[in-house]
Amino acid sequence: MGIAACRQHDPAEDGMPVTLTGIDHLADHLSVQEFSVDGTSGAQAGKGGTTVCCVMLPYKWHPDTRVTVRWNVTNWRDCKGDEYEAVVPVEKYDEPDHMWVHFLADGKVRVVSSAYGAAKANAPGSRHPVKDPIPKKHPWDDYPPFVHCKKSFE
Repeated sequence: MGIAACRQHDPAEDGMPVTLTGIDHLADHLSVQEFSVDGTSGAQAGKGGTTVCCVMLPYKWHPDTRVTVRWNVTNWRDCKGDEYEAVVPVEKYDEPDHMWVHFLADGKVRVVSSAYGAAKANAPGSRHPVKDPIPKKHPWDDYPPFVHCKKSFE
């Protein structure tokens, strides 16, 4: 009878739970009303004020570190919405930290793990500067759904 060799599980391989925030860089008539990362709801993406717990990141970054992002985009002006999904690489980090999911104006998604929030992303020392501005917008006020999109509610 043979003895099977078992490798002991190393918890360091699992990773660490990190908090999650979505940043909306889309045009003023668009908004990300709901998104998720690897099944964890991130709520509404905005200017960086909403944080939820938690998404797992490996303790050590490796080139194939990726997450699955699902999101919707509401077009308040044109009274429609679309759903999206993408497997997105996580940019290189030294140690796991807060996860920032940037929904960029060109339709791409950028995922960064950093102690620097969206407002400080361009501060000295940040490895992840943000080139896309974060618009100050309230499309639900500019295009009130019950007034602007009446047919959607009939």
